Amino acid sequence: MLEFFRYHTKTIVWIAAICFVLCGGYSITTFKKEGRFAGEVFGKSVTFQEYNQFYRATQLFMPSEKPIQDPDLLRTYTWQNIIYAREAKREGVKISDQDVRNEISSILKQQGLVNPTPQQYNIWLTRALHMTPREFEEGLREFIRIQKLLRIKVASFKPAGADKLSDVKAKEAAAEKQKEAFMKWTADLNQKASLKDYLALPEGLTEEPMAGEPLPPEPAPKSPPAK
Repeated sequence: MLEFFRYHTKTIVWIAAICFVLCGGYSITTFKKEGRFAGEVFGKSVTFQEYNQFYRATQLFMPSEKPIQDPDLLRTYTWQNIIYAREAKREGVKISDQDVRNEISSILKQQGLVNPTPQQYNIWLTRALHMTPREFEEGLREFIRIQKLLRIKVASFKPAGADKLSDVKAKEAAAEKQKEAFMKWTADLNQKASLKDYLALPEGLTEEPMAGEPLPPEPAPKSPPAK
């Protein structure tokens, strides 16, 4: 994980506290589409290319203390980020090339790379992240877009006069009210998105790993019983 994003995207950690209203399910239509699309959000198909881009970006940029190991949780976060990103685009949240360059510069400085050459940048991406510059920058752009949307929404839910409060309990109550409003907005957004996750197979079926999705770790060999 990148420390830079753990510091600058504190609002996104509230995702972990939200009971996602991800309206998944399987139907005959799903089986017809599953070979061509990863799912559907806001009534529009999500290609495997788009899903994989967000899946990889979620692995890199989600502000958690440790990498997300649970594949189901990682898939849930990926879909949540796709929903946020599409809503951000619908609301006209713009991210300039300079915004992306500034974030890249901050990330590289944190990694000890100050003013690297294009070749050094490419080598770092290949060795450290196993990504091309385009893959990295497109995923980064979407997370900056999500970050900007969440900041706007969180600020809009701050109770009137909260900045002038001096009582500790009153401040905590205002912050809790703000968080609850944000969580309700996310729950309403998820319901509106009507996610159809074609990757979540019904119980009893198995699925082949999707291209670009890591294989589950092999179980550790069991030790022989003690004699």
